[in-house]
Amino acid sequence: MISLSEARQLISDHVRPRALVTVSLKDAAGRVLAEAVSADSDYPTGDRSMMDGYAIRAGEGPGEFRMTGEVAAGNARGLALGPGETMRVFTGAVVPEGTGRVVKQEDVQKDGLRIIISDMSGPRFLREHASEARIGQTVLAAGTLLGPAELSVLAQIGATTCQVTGAPVIRHLATGAELVAPEEKPGVGQIRDTNSTLMAAQIAGLHVTLAHSQRAPDDLDRLVVLADQPSDLLLISGGASVGDYDFGAEALRRLGYQIHFDRVNLRPGKPLTFATKGDQAAFVIPGNPVSHFVCWHVAIRCAVEKMLGRMPSWGLVMFKSQGGEALAPDPRETWWPARAFVQEGQILVTPLRWSSSGNTFALATTNALVRVNAKSPCEGFVETLLLDVPNAL
Repeated sequence: MISLSEARQLISDHVRPRALVTVSLKDAAGRVLAEAVSADSDYPTGDRSMMDGYAIRAGEGPGEFRMTGEVAAGNARGLALGPGETMRVFTGAVVPEGTGRVVKQEDVQKDGLRIIISDMSGPRFLREHASEARIGQTVLAAGTLLGPAELSVLAQIGATTCQVTGAPVIRHLATGAELVAPEEKPGVGQIRDTNSTLMAAQIAGLHVTLAHSQRAPDDLDRLVVLADQPSDLLLISGGASVGDYDFGAEALRRLGYQIHFDRVNLRPGKPLTFATKGDQAAFVIPGNPVSHFVCWHVAIRCAVEKMLGRMPSWGLVMFKSQGGEALAPDPRETWWPARAFVQEGQILVTPLRWSSSGNTFALATTNALVRVNAKSPCEGFVETLLLDVPNAL
């Protein structure tokens, strides 16, 4: 068996970003920028006021000044200050030519058109011309994940379209003759299919296309037919172990996939299989829902993020363990369902009750996974993979 670290490296080595596409600004959130973008002009385009206040010439003051006008945001340029003159300016306005500082309105005395300034020791309150970016300067590098702040930069420079990594197409097959749809009442020996719902929810929000999700029988020939459909990433739920009806890896071999690993020193999720064929990738995932959940977060998501052009996320941090299940060291790298929460200014982690990999109910409040192995401390501070931002109690 290989380690999880080795498995993640193999995934990273054999998965490539999808082809580039051009999208509009409104459709770019959460995508990965494929090429650097540059400022289309200097920013700011001129010296601007950071406060509502009074513009003063460089080198003048403190003392008395004569107010000759005012400048609101959006006013045309062309105004200038003469000796002993001041103009009222508003936040964001281009200041008159010759301005050396803006004195905020709370720091002046006003008597008609006469302005008295006694203290000039404060900040200059100027956003100087080109202090943020110069024309042609790279403002967002290739590979940048486009969140709200990055999108506002694109809007500021007028980049109404941008090149991003394309959305991978994912197909999902849930195998098992015992599976029935969630809306059906299971008969003797049957169970409801939870993995299709779980996988669709994991994928949601990642800018991928879930082309198809269906249940497949425990039949090798039929599984080969269903798996032989166009996709960037094929996910086969179940059929990952060595039982008489575990056909996942063999189906991939028949389709010409190269198996890179079919066992990982991982609990839950030991029989996880990863394979590629050209630009296509595939996973055969142990069918139990907790295994599914863990394999997604520690391995499969790595492949999806690589396809999206992202650096694979790995938010492993140390948090203080408080209460919950007692965790014993384990020779297999174990990822234990846990609940992270904020209490009195710090993040705490409580390992949840988990009896088996088929215990779907153990996942109900899980927003973190605690890593346990033969060397990890199981008390005090524990290695934790955050899956979501914890809420305060």
